[in-house]
Amino acid sequence: MLGTAIAPSALLHPVPLGKLGPVEDTWTSRDLPVLDATVALLENRPLVDVTDIAARAGLTVAETSGALQAMEGVYVELAMSMGGPQSWSVQGVTPAARRAVGQWPSAESLITRLVEGLNAAADQEANPERKSRLRQAASLLGGAARDIATDIAARFIEHSMGLG
Repeated sequence: MLGTAIAPSALLHPVPLGKLGPVEDTWTSRDLPVLDATVALLENRPLVDVTDIAARAGLTVAETSGALQAMEGVYVELAMSMGGPQSWSVQGVTPAARRAVGQWPSAESLITRLVEGLNAAADQEANPERKSRLRQAASLLGGAARDIATDIAARFIEHSMGLG
């Protein structure tokens, strides 16, 4: 293997033989359903058990606890006890968690909804000139001006939440 370069990251995080290849995506199949179930259950109570989250998400306790551990600090406040995952609970979620499951708006989702609204208004508009202007506005917000509009929406959200 002379002449074969080894990436520096491989030295820091060696990959076991037989495990080479892309990392499995757990967000869609495991983490997001667990997060969605957690946010929904926390609407009705201050503390949610891992077993209740697993039941609502349709996953095992092991899968659910793995997802919660992966999301700890970023999306969930996990209270682990010595009794194992069956006795763990979630005592809260972050604003990022609420945005990830769609409970709170993100700047991107607001702009997407605005573009959809403009297109829907254009579909209903009988006046050809107004219809054209609505389509242009939707096209502009969906294209070249999207980054600017998203930045403005993000600032608006932060200000309305008292964060900015």
